[in-house]
Amino acid sequence: MKDRDTPLRIVRMWPKMMPGCYEVLDTCRDAKAGGEISWPDYCILPINAAATYLCASSLSPVEAAAVAAELTACYLWRQSKIIYSYDAALAATLAEQVDDTEDTDILPSDLLLHLPHACVYIKAPELIEHLDGFFAWADYDVNRHGAELRISWLADDMQHTFSQVLHLVPGGTIAECVDDTAKTTGEYCELSDREAPAVEVARMMLTAIQLLLYITASNADIDEQPRQSVAHPVGARHKKTVDITDKASEVRAFDVGIRVGAAIRKAADAPTAHTATAGSGASKRPHLRRGHWHHYWQGRKDEERRLILKWTAPTVIHPDQGGTDDVVIFPVK
Repeated sequence: MKDRDTPLRIVRMWPKMMPGCYEVLDTCRDAKAGGEISWPDYCILPINAAATYLCASSLSPVEAAAVAAELTACYLWRQSKIIYSYDAALAATLAEQVDDTEDTDILPSDLLLHLPHACVYIKAPELIEHLDGFFAWADYDVNRHGAELRISWLADDMQHTFSQVLHLVPGGTIAECVDDTAKTTGEYCELSDREAPAVEVARMMLTAIQLLLYITASNADIDEQPRQSVAHPVGARHKKTVDITDKASEVRAFDVGIRVGAAIRKAADAPTAHTATAGSGASKRPHLRRGHWHHYWQGRKDEERRLILKWTAPTVIHPDQGGTDDVVIFPVK
């Protein structure tokens, strides 16, 4: 993946604006590892730490609150530099599921605390106009003493973010988290972003949840892209730690939905299933019934059990073979 197609531009902007910012946040993270301060292990570094640093660097509390999520997202993402690049058809199909979230509502919110990596970047530039994608990570609010899902949408110029938050109710469902967040904040974004219409903002968060759930599904269509070869200096392989250089060669990119996206496009472009005849009415064109989530617990009740999430692909109604049976899309790996 080319440098310009990654969030590296905004990651590099922060040290230019505030030299040493990442090193300061490293000390906060190290303090937790050393037992000097504490927060849950699912959180690498709370946004509150970034906000405290920004206030100490001459920003007002309001200014610090407005950009603390962005700084935290850049700091966390640069540790692993993981990108999930979505096929446009799959991303749009998952976004459509926001209109019918009954199967999503009952899912345990704990799923959102166990993303594949501490901070991921979801790349879906064709999903929402002027946005390239979003950072996502689990956070701990030290004031509210609660877990949160943090989302920072990145503009397509890779220079600006729009931050959102979802409170994760302990032991609750995703629907309960949505309700709790709406009651507490009035909408799903930071105070500085409240000029956006509430319905649109809420839909953005729900869309992000759908895309995040997909990469946690056991049957997700995901393939890692070939990585750039890097020449290591003599002795570098024996170092205990590797210096972060914020170069494109450090990025690990995964293609999401290449096969299932192709199947969705093929189904959507299918020709008319039946030719209209006298008295038969209009012909019926094939269309897709929305995909949905299915989950179950694996393991015995007296042992530690694991939740298995699967995505059921859209169903083609009135397929082009001329029959009336439903056909389910099964992308083959």
